[in-house]
Amino acid sequence: MIEFLTSLFLGNPKILILGFGKEGRSTYDFFRKCFPDLLLGIADKNTSILEDSGLLDNNISEIFTGSNYQNSLSNFDIIIKSPGVVIENINSNISKRITSQTDLFLQCYYKQIIGITGTKGKSTTSSLIKHFIKADNKEVLLVGNIGVPAFDMIDSIKNDTIIVYELSAHQLEYLRKSPHIAVLLNVFPEHLDYFNSFADYKKAKFNICKFQNEDNCLIVHDSLIDELETIYIDLPESVGPGRVAIETKNHNKNQKIIKISDNVIKHNTKNPPLLGDHNLININAALLAVAEAGVDTKVAINSLSTFKSLPHRLENIGEFGGIRFVNDSISTIPQSTIAAVEALGNVDTLILGGFDRGLDYSELVKFLIASKICNFIFLGKAGDRMFDIFKLTSEKNLFKVNSIENAFEIIVEKNAKGSTCLLSPAAASYDQFHNFEHRGDVFRALALKL
Repeated sequence: MIEFLTSLFLGNPKILILGFGKEGRSTYDFFRKCFPDLLLGIADKNTSILEDSGLLDNNISEIFTGSNYQNSLSNFDIIIKSPGVVIENINSNISKRITSQTDLFLQCYYKQIIGITGTKGKSTTSSLIKHFIKADNKEVLLVGNIGVPAFDMIDSIKNDTIIVYELSAHQLEYLRKSPHIAVLLNVFPEHLDYFNSFADYKKAKFNICKFQNEDNCLIVHDSLIDELETIYIDLPESVGPGRVAIETKNHNKNQKIIKISDNVIKHNTKNPPLLGDHNLININAALLAVAEAGVDTKVAINSLSTFKSLPHRLENIGEFGGIRFVNDSISTIPQSTIAAVEALGNVDTLILGGFDRGLDYSELVKFLIASKICNFIFLGKAGDRMFDIFKLTSEKNLFKVNSIENAFEIIVEKNAKGSTCLLSPAAASYDQFHNFEHRGDVFRALALKL
């Protein structure tokens, strides 16, 4: 990594870290440790970074904050963009200077990386892959969107380390290299408050395989094959089950593709740690990925019973006040709420809504009206829109509330002992919460108080 970056920094280019959140800080700390004399700029809208003593003590850093912080972009040769930062008025001159921690890391370590993306399921699948690799006594690290910046783990990487990299659309947006093994689970409308269109969001997701070559492997849900063909990949006229050699339009090279649905690895466990058909897809994708990485499939399958599911993903909080509470706060799109309801099979009260990003809720409402769920509680602007669709045709019990605390008053009143209350909002959380984890934590805390 050091040799690659040293070559990148020849000629003493001016380098800007754009966005100084968790990943931006990770990039800064790594560069300061390895290249203490490197001239760095930092640009972030948040003016509070000016109070960071670590930055104030470093007299060779340039810092740009406030509403005009992006005016600095044209003054730098390399822009290392943090996930989620929207670049205003971007042009080709600026665009060609943009890289990211993910892009730099992949250029150095792509041969050791299993990359995972998908609108939903990527954290669970990434964690499963790490669990399976560890069970086979191989060196493994889990980094990326799971909450661990890749640069923070560089000192732990050995030549035989398998790096599991959870990749968001934001991290995939500016890439020049794809992982050796890429897993593409699904793509649904999401983050449309950041991307200009669903098409732009999909293009970012598909970058996970755009730069693969004949030595690489793509594990993909078959529902995405046609879309990949139209954007990046020339496929044979007939794609049968099993592994298929495909040719990328951009590179004219063959890569291996494994369709998840055609390569189901059978696994039996009396008490599966994950509920729902969507998690069967995640499990099979993980098993296919580790098999490509040289992990003994039997060992991986035998370890499945010891896997601990992640919080906020169909998390069974427990029974309180005679009511069973399930936390699926990770659900920020309609498809994941449908999957949650189907997985549980018996839900009496469903909490929906939150920040409104303009998603289409018509199919979700149609599904829920046909379900056996009796009570629906709606939060936020997204909840208002769902409520308005429901009330046109539904005879369900509908309740609009201002907060999740108010929702619990209705839950206690309307739910008999033995009933189930599910939080699966189908909407983002950041109207009333910091993130989906915060929303799930508040839900859990309120349940525990009953």
